[in-house]
Amino acid sequence: MNLSTHGVPVVHAERDRMDGVLAASIDDPTRSGIWNASEQILSHGPASIGGDGLSTGLALGYVQSGKTTTMMALIADAADRGYRIVVALLGVTNLLLDQNADRIGDSIGIGSRSDYRWVAIRNPKGVPTSREIGDWLERDRVLLLPVLKHAGRIDALADVLRRAGATEQPTLIIDDEADQASLNTTPNEEVASKTNSALVRLRDQQTDHLFVQFTATPYAPLLLEPDDRLKPEFVTFLHPGPDYTGGREFFVESADKVIRRIPPGDEQGARAKPTMLPSTLTDALANFFAGAAMLLDNGLAKPPISMLVHSTQSTEVQGVYEFLIKREIKRWVTTLAEGDEIPKVILNERAKLVQVGSEPTTDDDFLERLRYVLRQATVWLVNSASDLKKVDWKVTPIHVLVGGNKLDRGFTVEGLTVTYMNRPASKQIDTLEQRARAFGYRRDLLPYCQFFATARTLQVLREIVFTEYDLRAMLRDHLDDGGSVDSWAQEVGLMLPTGTKPSRDSVISAVEVFNSRPGTWYSLRRPSLDSGDIEFNRALVDKVGLTTATFKGYGRKAFRTLELPVSKVLDEILYPWRLRGSSPDWRHDDICDALERLEDRNELVTVIRMERSNGSPRIRQVDELGFVNLFQGEDTVRVSGRPFYPGDRQIPIVRGDANPPITLQVHYVAVRDAPEIVCDTLAIRLGNRSIIRRKNQ
Repeated sequence: MNLSTHGVPVVHAERDRMDGVLAASIDDPTRSGIWNASEQILSHGPASIGGDGLSTGLALGYVQSGKTTTMMALIADAADRGYRIVVALLGVTNLLLDQNADRIGDSIGIGSRSDYRWVAIRNPKGVPTSREIGDWLERDRVLLLPVLKHAGRIDALADVLRRAGATEQPTLIIDDEADQASLNTTPNEEVASKTNSALVRLRDQQTDHLFVQFTATPYAPLLLEPDDRLKPEFVTFLHPGPDYTGGREFFVESADKVIRRIPPGDEQGARAKPTMLPSTLTDALANFFAGAAMLLDNGLAKPPISMLVHSTQSTEVQGVYEFLIKREIKRWVTTLAEGDEIPKVILNERAKLVQVGSEPTTDDDFLERLRYVLRQATVWLVNSASDLKKVDWKVTPIHVLVGGNKLDRGFTVEGLTVTYMNRPASKQIDTLEQRARAFGYRRDLLPYCQFFATARTLQVLREIVFTEYDLRAMLRDHLDDGGSVDSWAQEVGLMLPTGTKPSRDSVISAVEVFNSRPGTWYSLRRPSLDSGDIEFNRALVDKVGLTTATFKGYGRKAFRTLELPVSKVLDEILYPWRLRGSSPDWRHDDICDALERLEDRNELVTVIRMERSNGSPRIRQVDELGFVNLFQGEDTVRVSGRPFYPGDRQIPIVRGDANPPITLQVHYVAVRDAPEIVCDTLAIRLGNRSIIRRKNQ
């Protein structure tokens, strides 16, 4: 026995047992991190069992990074600390509920232990179950109650606990994938959405409870209104083990080895039924079977080995994909049964895998293993229209899963090596990030992992990597400095790929977006006209060398141009630039914040001095809002054989570019009606990043 940080005696029987279970597959430092996270979470629980009384927390992990393992540790730790009831909301489908409940139950040892410590009841309902629960509590059992995240199931649970007289029992409520179905989808209406209402009623009923939200995509919960009952009061950051591979590994560090681009012609429309496999899907299948054969031959991975095909939300179209994939596999099986000639597409993919670092095999061994994996391949159609209740990973070593929404959020595809995603990219980053089921513990298997997706999907997933790390760093620093989740949402917020949104509008509509469109210019239309400020700002321009920089051609015109790192632009131009009062369209703090939060502060910014060809200032009209026409437009007449000027807003040339470069223009201008007033002013294009904050109500 020892004491917790609150002086409460704790016997670590369940924790010690669970640590032994985890030790079979997790190293000591990673396990230590898991237990530290558990302790942090439980330190905020009900004051009656030694917590500080903060009842709503967020456990923030990464996609496929072992959040369920932390849940298992948390449940064991909670039992040692006096929690009598553990409610585990484990998914919106029975497939997810069963997958997670079985894993948690097995780890605790329910069904295999003989010390009569735990009782598990899945989706409890009805008067007899109330009596049963009351009886188990009297016998000092700890109750594990896995529940489907559905209003009816949650209401039935609340009724059971109330009839059992268990409303005052210390209760841990775990909400897995908490950003999905739990949130209120009718925030502007008098009545909340059904699942949200049921969850709030359950929480109101259990007087001593700790509610912990688990997710890797916390964008919606963190931006909730201050009075929302699911708004986190504290955040615990979960850290993956050293072998974890996530977005950074897939889309940044190893992108040249892992990423395969799907051309626009192979993108799946919403309802169009394919008559044949897209050529890139044939490549992906060939890559998967070649990789599986090599993995098994070299003894580098144990079954199951799996592939995921995510093409559309239409169950009917998914069925067509299932048929076409089975037909292609059968054709390859027949080809190899009739002779030793391996299909060319499989040989090509084998060569590509070796090129990116996979361990080669002999031709004879490869042929033998390839025949085996093709014969063993089982194709699973996982959607609401199929009769499939569970993917049985043990019936065969090789799996191809075809589906849509049922295969993203929270679903674990065991042994996944190849992902094929030709579904159009979602604008919601939480949805798109959750579709990337490829992540996990397989750093040594990265040469066998291939991620096929459309250009837009790949671009956004890469940008989400920076969103994810920016969020964790900025939120952690803000909380460490004494801020709250609420003040972070208002003052700091998220940095997203421009053109995307954090989640559904129905749950976080009250947000403001800075730099919502790529290519947007922000101009300082009302610069300070104080003579001292004009001199000071001009000295900044001189100091960075812009007034003597080399001319660069932009069609018919040429301007002095520099390439400066973001850090220099911030420290030597933007931060010290003298301003007086406000200026329409120039949000100085937001502009600096957007640049400060770039992952690479050495990224080059094109800095251009906008002046007349003889070095004199441009003449511009001024009204009460400032300079009226700071930007010059494009040439109105194009003359064949002569250079054309596309206009100030298009340089460097970006028309049609979805990811325009960061550009700072320093405009040297004089006031039309007072030409003796000459000054420098600024315009900036920030590139492909938006900042989203919650509006102050």
